Amino acid sequence: MAQGTSHFIAETNVDFLSWSIGDLLRDAAHQRPDSTALIIPADVYGRPERRWTYRELESEAERVAVALLRTCEPGDRIATWAGASSNLVMLHLGAALAGVVLVTLNPACRGEELKYLLNQGDVRGVFLDRVFRNMDNIVVLEAVRPLLPKLELVVYLDEWETFVGDAEEAPELPLVQPDAPALIIFTSGTTGKPKGALLGHAGVANNARFTQARIGMPEGSVWLNPLPMFHVGGSVTMTLGCIANLGTQVLLPEFSPEAMLDALQRYQVNMTMAVPTMVLAMTQCEQFEHTDLSHLQVLVTGGTVIAPDLIRLIRERFHCEPMIVFGQTEAGGAMCLSRRGDSIELLTQSVGAPLPLSEAKIIDLEGRLVPLGVVGEICVKTRCRMLEYFRMPEKTQQAVDGDGWVHTGDLGILQEDGYVQITGRLKDMIIRGGENIYPREIEDLLAAHPAVQQSAVFGVPDEKWGEQVAVAIVLKSGYSCNSEELGLFLDGQIARHKMPRVWHFLDTLPVTSTGKVQKFVLREQLLLG
Repeated sequence: MAQGTSHFIAETNVDFLSWSIGDLLRDAAHQRPDSTALIIPADVYGRPERRWTYRELESEAERVAVALLRTCEPGDRIATWAGASSNLVMLHLGAALAGVVLVTLNPACRGEELKYLLNQGDVRGVFLDRVFRNMDNIVVLEAVRPLLPKLELVVYLDEWETFVGDAEEAPELPLVQPDAPALIIFTSGTTGKPKGALLGHAGVANNARFTQARIGMPEGSVWLNPLPMFHVGGSVTMTLGCIANLGTQVLLPEFSPEAMLDALQRYQVNMTMAVPTMVLAMTQCEQFEHTDLSHLQVLVTGGTVIAPDLIRLIRERFHCEPMIVFGQTEAGGAMCLSRRGDSIELLTQSVGAPLPLSEAKIIDLEGRLVPLGVVGEICVKTRCRMLEYFRMPEKTQQAVDGDGWVHTGDLGILQEDGYVQITGRLKDMIIRGGENIYPREIEDLLAAHPAVQQSAVFGVPDEKWGEQVAVAIVLKSGYSCNSEELGLFLDGQIARHKMPRVWHFLDTLPVTSTGKVQKFVLREQLLLG
């Protein structure tokens, strides 16, 4: 810690390994070939439970790598547009072995979103479900496919075996370098289109190593992963973190409190990660009181503001240790994490300390270090950070400065012990139930409605979801329209969790002298009634 200033250098007594994701997998398969690596529970559709040992996981990933290389070259990009499944895990690992970059898309995204993401990611192939949550993906994809000239390969996941085929008779796989690109995970700030954070192999492999070491689970523990595989939390922290632990990952295809409680008991889970919405949903489920949670040691939470009551609830009702994580895709996953044994006071007043080999600092608007305890923007320097925003050099320079510091856009305080306290966000992003929602995307769609003069989308507090989407609307002179009509207009263009739930019709929007909409004023107006 620089004397009196908000600059913390974390522990340096660990090694940064020059490993690819494939190296991480092969090391686990070498050390524990016959240990269970992955379990997919039986589901409500009648599909039976499936299991893979580490030897089998490595073998299946190699088959997928070979199958991909029939169509793709190392460095090409393929996308997943599907719910969590064993196939997504195999694609995650198989693409890594093939040197193919995996672009992970939210399966809830629809037409315009899908077209933009596939074009921006310069995607050559896409793997998808035919139906997701009763939505016909075939119709959506075929509508935009003429606008995707580089998309050559389309594989529906119910044809998985046909795709993999007899790939075991394949030639030797390429040598994938640790600094090669591995994943593109889309994220965004408060303005503009979503940006694809390009993550390197060594970055995510080491972030997973450091995170699982800080969580401190015994080797070979059982991890329950209910997080989406298109998030860095599901694909890096939980999937690669579990492999780094040589543990057993129980992958929940889709969250429901009943399914999660059943898995916690059935598989004697030792560690899980859940956003606050999931935690509350489980405790409100009738099944909760009858669930054996005696094997659960740690529950990691984050993704939004953590209320002190939630920490106490985890300790008192789950009878396990709560941990807090603060992460960002641009930083390669987790940035800060609490430690085992931290007090309730520390857990409720911070998001933990930086991971090993990472630095954190707090700066003012001019980029100067602020004194300890003073609010400013949180910046992190880590070797795990993204390589770039894919083909967006100007956006990359805005997010990562010339000295390698990731500017998070979050406001906070650095404590003397190196723990970070979040106080707010520079970015205008809405976090609803752990899902990031970007106002500009919704505002751009509303601008296309003939009755809308201007709109401003912002977040308002919500007891269940953390935040809810609100929108202020100014109609054009002589036009009339209501929230139901505008909701129908948005339906099918964006995912359902992004749909505004609070509508506010005004004659004008409050603006600054330079014409920038003051969303904090709109938020206050709604909250004060």
